[in-house]
Amino acid sequence: MVTLPSPVSALLAILVLAGIVGIGRSSRRWTAYPSRCAGVLSGPLAPLLAGLATALCVCFVWRSLHEPGVVHDERAYLLQAEIFSRGHWTAASPPLASFFEQMHVFIEPAVFAKYPPAHALTLVPGIWLGLPGLMPVVLAGISGMLIFWLARRLANEWTALLTWWLWTTAWVTLYWSASYFSEATSTTTWLVAVWATLRWQDTRRTAYLMCVAAALAWGILARPLTMAMLAVPIGFIVLRRTIETKEWKVLVVPTLLGVTILSIGPVWNQQTLGEWRRDPYSEYSRVYFPFDKPGFGVDPTPPLRALPPEIAAVGEWSKQVHQPYVAATVPSAALERVAALVRWCADGWRLALVVLILIGVLRPRGAEVAGLWSIGLVLIAYLTFAHPAMWVVYYVELLPILYFLGARELGRLLHLLGGLGKEVAGRWPAPAANAALAVGVLFFPLGIRDLVRVREVIDQRTGFHRAAKSALATIPPGKAIVFVSYPPQHNPHLALTRNEPDLATAPVWVVYDRGPGNAALRALAPERAAYRLDVQTMTLDRVTEGANVAARP
Repeated sequence: MVTLPSPVSALLAILVLAGIVGIGRSSRRWTAYPSRCAGVLSGPLAPLLAGLATALCVCFVWRSLHEPGVVHDERAYLLQAEIFSRGHWTAASPPLASFFEQMHVFIEPAVFAKYPPAHALTLVPGIWLGLPGLMPVVLAGISGMLIFWLARRLANEWTALLTWWLWTTAWVTLYWSASYFSEATSTTTWLVAVWATLRWQDTRRTAYLMCVAAALAWGILARPLTMAMLAVPIGFIVLRRTIETKEWKVLVVPTLLGVTILSIGPVWNQQTLGEWRRDPYSEYSRVYFPFDKPGFGVDPTPPLRALPPEIAAVGEWSKQVHQPYVAATVPSAALERVAALVRWCADGWRLALVVLILIGVLRPRGAEVAGLWSIGLVLIAYLTFAHPAMWVVYYVELLPILYFLGARELGRLLHLLGGLGKEVAGRWPAPAANAALAVGVLFFPLGIRDLVRVREVIDQRTGFHRAAKSALATIPPGKAIVFVSYPPQHNPHLALTRNEPDLATAPVWVVYDRGPGNAALRALAPERAAYRLDVQTMTLDRVTEGANVAARP
């Protein structure tokens, strides 16, 4: 349910709007500063500096590149990245399944994540370097660089500055960039595809068209539905230009490249489930949660695998999301999702920009039309899925479009307030440039405030896993088993149990506490010291030889 803005946010938004109006009306005098800034913003280093600043912002709110995955999805991606980093598609199944069941992960016939492979493969360089958070930060930096370049190419340097700062410091951008979700890969690959499309239009070089095909194919291997929808407007632009020029041969090599990259998908299926046509994502739903699939309501088909209580609790929560989502509720769900997306874009002082974003949506021009098609197609595609309205991570790829529309309309407003009437093509004249620089100065401290605020929220989000990581770090050198039980009131979306790319060499096994049944696992690994972790107090207790760990009631 989308909540109304707080009085503080509303007041701050009014002050920001008043500041913009005041700046626009008092910006007629030309100074040297806007022209100097315009020279820097127009230079070749500006996008690189923007990308570096974005990466630093994500590092600041995330605190380090060693942060643990928080929710089940992130932990599944990290596990698969670790498996890939060792040169394998899968890992060996654990000896006793009941101790190692993990959300979004198969443990039979082997250990592997259900998700398509591209995002986990993208994380591998960070795993090799012992910095798992490296690649999400790098991807955020590349995205920030491309957003600045694209906004400058489609508008001007001032619109680029405002778009980039609005996107980089947005609560929703930072919150999801400081994570291991696959949207980091899909956002970057889509922006690369858009950049390469524009470069191809400018230069007609086939290399850029190959870049388009490679980026879209890799993105589809990360988030198939999202990237397929985002590829439609780009494909239409490329096809229309090719029809006009009748140069069909230029499509041959890019098409072959894209198909070659997409062929990783069937290979992934073969290496995991033994059949190239069986998709692990769909198979996981069939085995564990038959109702968790496109469609409406809850499929009553029972799971093929008995679910441990910790995973069954997630299933019960998911059923409550799917149950009320029927065909009759699709229109209201669509409105709620759009409202949630707008709500996140309008977080805090950005409430003052909502009207500008909405105006930009209603009066697009040029490439903005393709952007709106991208937004519409993604929103429509996800109407086939039930999800909470506020779960906007599915739509983070769309945020650069919305912030660009808002910044573009802000530029038009500055022209109007400066008494210039309609927007002048090309470089902005003095009053508008003055106003843009002043607005940028106004936004800067507000963005810094958002960085601090998001950092505090991320600290809360990762608090459970950071505390557990600190507790596990106190285990003396040597191999160990840590039995973890979760009280009934524990959040089922947070878990510590994990699989390993190589159980035999892993120093610590973190498994479920099965009470008297723990003896069976201990008997299989007598060389491992046994511990019990109390997740409520995050205290670690040694289990004496011959004793069993009592399960928490």
